[in-house]
Amino acid sequence: MEYQKDTSAMLEWRSRYLSQGILEEDQYDQALRCAESLKHAGVISAQEWIELVKAANVALLSVR
Repeated sequence: MEYQKDTSAMLEWRSRYLSQGILEEDQYDQALRCAESLKHAGVISAQEWIELVKAANVALLSVR
C-alpha cells in the first residue's frame, strides 16, 4: 500500500483497517505492521503512530 506524505496516509490506514469497526487478531497484527512501516518511512509522526495503535487496540477489543 502506497501512501502520500500527509494526513491522507492516516485516513487511508483508517479506511483500510477500521472501516468495519472491529479487527480480528490477524488483521490487528497487519494494521500494526503497516502503521509501524508508515512511521519508519517518515510518512507519519510518532504521535500519529500512537493514535493509530490506540485505534487498532479499540477495534481489537471490540471483538472480545
